[in-house]
Amino acid sequence: MSETKSTWSRRVANWRASGLTADEFAAEHGFRAPTLRWWASRLKREEMRQAAALVPLARVIRSPAQPVSRGTVVIDALDLRARVTVETGVERETLDAVFGALGIGGAR
Repeated sequence: MSETKSTWSRRVANWRASGLTADEFAAEHGFRAPTLRWWASRLKREEMRQAAALVPLARVIRSPAQPVSRGTVVIDALDLRARVTVETGVERETLDAVFGALGIGGAR
């Protein structure tokens, strides 16, 4: 992280913790409120981009395969990948266990 970015990251964190408005905080610390808001926005966008990169995505395939009873989860191992079929009525705890076993995080 550059020195400028690091400085503004600290300033934004201190501003958020202060409970003051951007105008009040900037006036107290000798910089411009629009600059503070711009850095807050930039840092938030970067944080969201980094978080999005960590979220594993799943391709959803709907197929008229064999009928499955309500509350059933079917996992097909496909070339070291997995296909998870979730029918209506599956409990969240069941999905958490399935996704945990696959190592792809919990149900959303």
